[in-house]
Amino acid sequence: MDIGEVLVRRKLLLIGNFVLTSGKTSPYYIDLRRFPSYPEFRQVVEEAIKKVEKVGFDFIMGVATGGVPLASFLACKMNVPMGYVRVEKKGHGTDKLVEGEVSSRKVLVVDDVATTGGSLERASVEITKSGGKVVGALVIVDREEGASEKLRDLGIEFISVFKISDILRSVSSTLSESERKLIEEYLGGIK
Repeated sequence: MDIGEVLVRRKLLLIGNFVLTSGKTSPYYIDLRRFPSYPEFRQVVEEAIKKVEKVGFDFIMGVATGGVPLASFLACKMNVPMGYVRVEKKGHGTDKLVEGEVSSRKVLVVDDVATTGGSLERASVEITKSGGKVVGALVIVDREEGASEKLRDLGIEFISVFKISDILRSVSSTLSESERKLIEEYLGGIK
């Protein structure tokens, strides 16, 4: 499966001017929240399983909202319990950020896309406060803008199913000259 071709065809890779969760502005956006709507998502789940089999976790936590579908599919396929981490307290009910019993568990944190790793870091902090030990972090796409280094510095193994440099390289011939130039300038050139 050529993930770049799938993302373009399904309009999950968008070119334009976007503000990311990190606050950065980017000429492209990867919108994976709709990815579970398409059959190719199953292949991504299978690839993800291969990448995390040796991590040694016994609980999966999805980062709301983007990481919850992948965490759910992985948990079902791997027969591992799961929960999720909210970005912010909901202001009613139990007002928890961590939804799942992670105490004394080795946790794999899952999100859809990583840029700087801030969301994964915040989720990991909350899981640790709840008694879990984060042993790995998995994303579908690594935008290669610092997440890997940030998590490594925290002692967390970082795993991505795909890297943005590979995706953009695979779709560069389908982009207009101006789109390619915008992205190359942003990335400092597609390697």
